[in-house]
Amino acid sequence: MRVDGYDSSDTLRPSNARFVNAPAMVRDRWSEERLDGLVDLTEPPAAPGGAARTAPRDGTPAHGSMVHGIRWMSLNQIGVQIIRLVVQIAMARILEPRAFGLMTMALVVLAFLEIVRGFGTGMAVVQRQESDQNLLSSVFFLNLGLGLGLTGVLALVAPLLSLAYGDSALTPVLQVIGLSLFMLSAGDLQQWLLRRDLKFGAVAAANIIGTLFSAVCSITLGILGAGVWSLVVGNVAGYAVITLIVWFTSSWRPSIHFSFADIRQLLGFSANLSAFNIFNFFLLNGDKIIVGRFLGAGPLGFYGLAQRVLMYPVTSVLTALQEVMFAGLSRIKDDHPEVRRIYFRACAVSALICFPAMALLAVVANNLVHVVLGDKWGTLVGLIQILAPIGGIQSVSFSVGVIYQSQGRTDLLLRWGIFSGLLMLGSYFAGLPWGVNGVAAAYGIVILLLLSPGFAIPFRLIGARQSELVRTLWPYLWATLVMSALVAGVQYCVGRAGVLAVANLSLSVAVGAICYVGLMVLVRPPALQDLRRFAGAGRANAPTA
Repeated sequence: MRVDGYDSSDTLRPSNARFVNAPAMVRDRWSEERLDGLVDLTEPPAAPGGAARTAPRDGTPAHGSMVHGIRWMSLNQIGVQIIRLVVQIAMARILEPRAFGLMTMALVVLAFLEIVRGFGTGMAVVQRQESDQNLLSSVFFLNLGLGLGLTGVLALVAPLLSLAYGDSALTPVLQVIGLSLFMLSAGDLQQWLLRRDLKFGAVAAANIIGTLFSAVCSITLGILGAGVWSLVVGNVAGYAVITLIVWFTSSWRPSIHFSFADIRQLLGFSANLSAFNIFNFFLLNGDKIIVGRFLGAGPLGFYGLAQRVLMYPVTSVLTALQEVMFAGLSRIKDDHPEVRRIYFRACAVSALICFPAMALLAVVANNLVHVVLGDKWGTLVGLIQILAPIGGIQSVSFSVGVIYQSQGRTDLLLRWGIFSGLLMLGSYFAGLPWGVNGVAAAYGIVILLLLSPGFAIPFRLIGARQSELVRTLWPYLWATLVMSALVAGVQYCVGRAGVLAVANLSLSVAVGAICYVGLMVLVRPPALQDLRRFAGAGRANAPTA
């Protein structure tokens, strides 16, 4: 969960589409009209012979559909990302890079503790087909206890962590921002349960309102001269508001019950998932730990801001899709042809949006940084040019986690996380002699080396082929390359003519957008139709709640 442009983790972990108590899946065929694979999950399908459909065993209706859910989560992500972008630009104008570096250090620590706090119990509840009030209450109090305990532990060990980073100013920042762990724990299960019932509208409202509240706090405090504290207080305040809203909108309340026997039912799934998340943490945050420790808060401020700006488009698309896709694939996990079709169509939607966005950012990076953020952030130009293509790749590659989880194979996910995480950590150290640009380049090289095996392993679980993925993505890749070449030509010609940077940037973005949209309208790839239907522009084939 992210507020104020920051996440307690700057990762792209598979998101949490939640179906608790979903009835056993009796497979049938859906028509091609249902987005050619993005199936309607409004109700459990009919049993063979036309038997009546059954509600979940606790009587909770399954509200909405996958398409309806994706629309809500897309609205959530668009709203959050717009607010986040405005905040990043405003705070970059107000604060120095060192403040962003301190905040990034704190969020890396928070991200690690959040893995322990959640312990994978929420997703384990989703993956199960049955749960009861006692189990949910036990999960709630486990999360609450872990959150409270970790908040206290962080306050005690903050001086040691600051010593490890080599910056004593980090100590009070860690002690205050640790309150976010307790805030998250208090409303975590309610968020899972809202998604279980596909009440994505409530989730979207909570996230947008919380992010907006956080933004107002941060910008106001920044103008008043609070420095890094404007980011810290905004982060904690945003989580508090989100927790209050999800408690208000969720009808579930915990009973006074806790049993380790209940928790043990989930350990097989959640322990493997948590262990993977630990290695995934080092894979995705190890660079920030190493940059902060060996290069300092200033360079980390540049590096962290570059990553966040580039991850906004990727995060927006992946979260919206994966919030719903995990639940849907879990219900049809044994129907591998249907799983493949849904997965590849989701990858195509991600590529449709993220490929051109990342390419455009890379091509216009110089003008973008100097016009929007100011000359003091000039170091970002090289970082964006290195990291943007990686972001395009990750917009597709990170989605494979949904396959592991929906198939219940978090053990394989863990093994892959260990292997890839160790390689990634080595690459960060290898790039250090060349500064932040070297770390980014080394990171990109390893991402490319791991790309093929990273798909091969989960694809074996569902009988998929990488060649099929390449064919799916090809229309969006070649259109992106054409657009990039055209925009680069515009940048060169307009730059030689001596036009102001702001005009150069505006013209380049306009030409790129017109070129790519025009190619998509001309080719009409399947993902374009899916995107229109997600937005409600096309014929609504799936009923909504």
